[in-house]
Amino acid sequence: MIVDDDRLLAHSLATILGAEADIDVVGVGASGQEAVAGFRERRPDILLLDIQMPGGDGLDAAEQVLALDPEAKVVFLTTFA
Repeated sequence: MIVDDDRLLAHSLATILGAEADIDVVGVGASGQEAVAGFRERRPDILLLDIQMPGGDGLDAAEQVLALDPEAKVVFLTTFA
């Protein structure tokens, strides 16, 4: 699952990653709230999260996801140093 408030970027990544035979993108979101809700609903193997987003940032979302499932795998995507 890919979550980034830049919808063009999120959908572009979904297209690129989804073209790989062994990758299924199960959802795209645009906020931390959507990340947590999507994780709860879909239980993706990997959650690709932007760090800074409106509606709850990626760090807060990751904390909530890891509280739900301590084995969850979260990868952060950001343009910030």
